[in-house]
Amino acid sequence: MKEYKDYQLKANNTFGIPAKCDSFIEYAGCEELKVLYDRKVFDGQWMSVGCGANLLFCGDYHGVIIHSVARNVEVVEENDRDLLVRVEAGCVLDDFIAYAVSMDWGGVENLSAIPCSIGAAPVQNVGAYGVEAKDVVESVLVFDTRDGSICSFTNEECAFGYRNSMFKSNPQYVVLSVNFRLSKASSRQLRLDYGNLRSALPAPISPEDKDALRVIRETVCRIRHEKLPDPAVIGSAGSFFKNPVVDRSVVDRLLSEYPKMPFYEMGTGCKVPAGWLIEQAGWKGRNLGPAGVYEKQALVLVNLGGATGDDVWRLAQSIVNSVKEKFGVEISPEVIKIPS
Repeated sequence: MKEYKDYQLKANNTFGIPAKCDSFIEYAGCEELKVLYDRKVFDGQWMSVGCGANLLFCGDYHGVIIHSVARNVEVVEENDRDLLVRVEAGCVLDDFIAYAVSMDWGGVENLSAIPCSIGAAPVQNVGAYGVEAKDVVESVLVFDTRDGSICSFTNEECAFGYRNSMFKSNPQYVVLSVNFRLSKASSRQLRLDYGNLRSALPAPISPEDKDALRVIRETVCRIRHEKLPDPAVIGSAGSFFKNPVVDRSVVDRLLSEYPKMPFYEMGTGCKVPAGWLIEQAGWKGRNLGPAGVYEKQALVLVNLGGATGDDVWRLAQSIVNSVKEKFGVEISPEVIKIPS
């Protein structure tokens, strides 16, 4: 375990915004969390941070931030069709996906290049190209900071929703590890029909193809890198807004005026791309001071240099108001503002 006082968080958030916390603690698993529990760290102000790709610091954090460095990957169950893989919370999601693809384990390849830790993946129910964490997560092992106990939640108990889970409203749980149910070639199903993924493939592929997972991963990475900035060069948090889910009547109303508007059926409602709404509202490539909307993808807000969290939040609220006024649809941030 390592602890740093008055810690600078600029390198721990992908927006690259300067902010400090009172204490930053790196821990390597359950036993070290128990030490922190005994020290009563969780009796005060605290939060768990992974890659910091979904955070917007609008000021210093006056409390303790804990960060897992546990990264073990272990096969715990296997048969001819699939396998159960346990991954510790500190592992970077994309590192795990690269390893899974190299082992020909299917199911997570569509989630490639999402900047996220394994611990954050079920909390946010991360998703891309027709796949969400809920589709591959079998169970989540957590540490309960209220009493120092350990418990496991099944997929159903996680109450996954669109970019949501029960963990968001129960921050007392710290994710220790996630069990993923992944497929072998004999039972593989490819998800290629979301967005432009199928058309972006270099050639048609089938589940039987030996290199199918590698080709999908490379294609997803290429698409994402073409439309999303590299946080090491331009600070951002990836997709800043969630795609709104609206009633079919709202979609019908909008289609009468915008017949080419994209949308996706989703249960009893329809998902409308927030990026399309933002672009149609005229924000793509615009900026308010040092905070801007990325010129290649309107869903992404960027730090053009020297932006504060307040600068980015001010831009976000201007966009929300503009989209609401133009379309009568309310979009909401996927990014978490700190302090809230």
